[in-house]
Amino acid sequence: MKKLLLILASLSLTLAACSGDKEETKETTNEETKTSEEKVNPAGDMMKFYLSISKSINEVDADLNAYENAKAEEALPEGAELKTMQDAAKTAADNAAVKVEELEVPAELKDQQEAIDSALTKMQEAYTMKSEALAAEGEVVLDEANAKFEEADTELNKVLEEVGLAGSSILNEVSL
Repeated sequence: MKKLLLILASLSLTLAACSGDKEETKETTNEETKTSEEKVNPAGDMMKFYLSISKSINEVDADLNAYENAKAEEALPEGAELKTMQDAAKTAADNAAVKVEELEVPAELKDQQEAIDSALTKMQEAYTMKSEALAAEGEVVLDEANAKFEEADTELNKVLEEVGLAGSSILNEVSL
């Protein structure tokens, strides 16, 4: 009887060890599947990149936002104070254009590269147009620049939707 119990205990240990190996194999297979799914579905990479766009711009555009908000509320100062505000806004627009130019599209988004590049180019053009408008004499008109930015926003939304994400407004995110 003792021999039978010893054999059963040995057999149980052997089976437990074998089942543990199978579980490790299943976990490895699940991890490999998750990794390949991530490569196929670029939504996560697009979300990270999209958020990096607004983060980069928001680092430098506070003075531009302050100017645009004051203009919208018809609360612009006058004289030297206005000139100082416009100069600061122009510098912010220049810095934002540089930040957009420095953005690099992740390799994981190679299928969306063309559309993203187009949107970023329009965004950079919009900031350049704002800078030029702020440097010009007379009334500052930003309508064309804002329209250009809205085009970029629309293009980015198409990419977001293409990868399975909900549309958003980069314009709202950088105008805070």
